[in-house]
Amino acid sequence: MTTTYRITAPRDDYTGPGPGGIPLVDGTATTSDPAIVGYCQGAGYTVEPLDDDPPRGDNPAADQNGPPDTTSAGRSASLGKRG
Repeated sequence: MTTTYRITAPRDDYTGPGPGGIPLVDGTATTSDPAIVGYCQGAGYTVEPLDDDPPRGDNPAADQNGPPDTTSAGRSASLGKRG
């Protein structure tokens, strides 16, 4: 997954085109372009990663596959109904 970054210009009152053409509004913009992020890091801009992914629990596999299975691994109820 691509990380998006918040770029904050040295002047917080600037609105207009920023590095690489990103639109700055009141001194901030967002981008996922690694070249722009790299330039901004070396040119005095503040660069902060934004959290694109929702928070994950302790078990990422369970988060992807739904809730954990809480059923018993014992015998099926239908096996006891032979007739």
